[in-house]
Amino acid sequence: MRGRFQTQLAAGEAWFIDEQRALRGLSLSRILVGIASIGILITNFAHRHIVWGVSSTWLEPYREDNDFASVASLFEGSNPTVFTLKYLLLVAIAVAVLVGWRTKLTTLLLVIGMTGLVESNGLVGNQGDNILRIGLICMIFMNTSAFWSVDQRRRDQFTDPPESVVKRAVIGLPILPDWIRTPLHNAALIALGLQVFILYTASAMYKIQGEYWQEGTALYLPLSLPDYSVFPQLNELLVANSFFMVVATYFAVYIQLFFAVGLLHPFSRRVSIIGVILMHVGIAVLMGLPWFSLSMIAFDAIFISTATYMAAEKRLKDRYRQRKAAREPART
Repeated sequence: MRGRFQTQLAAGEAWFIDEQRALRGLSLSRILVGIASIGILITNFAHRHIVWGVSSTWLEPYREDNDFASVASLFEGSNPTVFTLKYLLLVAIAVAVLVGWRTKLTTLLLVIGMTGLVESNGLVGNQGDNILRIGLICMIFMNTSAFWSVDQRRRDQFTDPPESVVKRAVIGLPILPDWIRTPLHNAALIALGLQVFILYTASAMYKIQGEYWQEGTALYLPLSLPDYSVFPQLNELLVANSFFMVVATYFAVYIQLFFAVGLLHPFSRRVSIIGVILMHVGIAVLMGLPWFSLSMIAFDAIFISTATYMAAEKRLKDRYRQRKAAREPART
């Protein structure tokens, strides 16, 4: 028994320090977080002044007790042009995170910028903003540009990278040694995973205390509200089906409650991941919360196995080659 425990302990230590984990999943998380951030900023661009900018003086009583006042002050000022330039700069930073350019620096700047902007008017924020910022903080300590990024293309160009710390920083190569970066990356990955587990489990535990959730009717009210209806006819069709309402309500509870446990087995892992993704797609389409849903899906991506990503990548490359080969004879 003792020998088995020591073997498992050694395996855990090896997992933690041997190599950086979930690199493809985190690269996809970076892309989706970048899209979600850009989506939040672009969809609110027309109302930026009244929500956060120079016309939002109605929020001064709230801002007096704001715990994030120092960060929110980044967007203070009475000049609408300056505010717009800051806003557009934040959009550019989000694009840089999306494409993976100077990823660690731009991720740090994005979490500061999004926190400052959202917390200057916390009345319009939602839980998607919170998980987005929590995830971005963890991503600062992780390698999220190992795949599908400008940084990785730059790193691939250097077969013999310079040893000078300054030169490595200038060209965007890692500065810290692997024996520091690897456990730091994996520790942040574990912290992000635990945050997702806590969020889903706490959400489910809160739901099951409610009478409407126990009855299976909790989704009826939000889906009936016109404020949440992106496609009113679709919502009306669904809420008219009592069987669907009950199934969807219980599905939302159980898929969150057993999400963490479901990851322990390959089959239940697929059910859990596909289940929460479908749940968030439903929230995006039926309740008009696309950026919240995309932020959650971004961090769910870290639980998808590397083998699945590699298989999907291979399939896409093969399909691209087939289509390219099919077009070439037509051109000749």
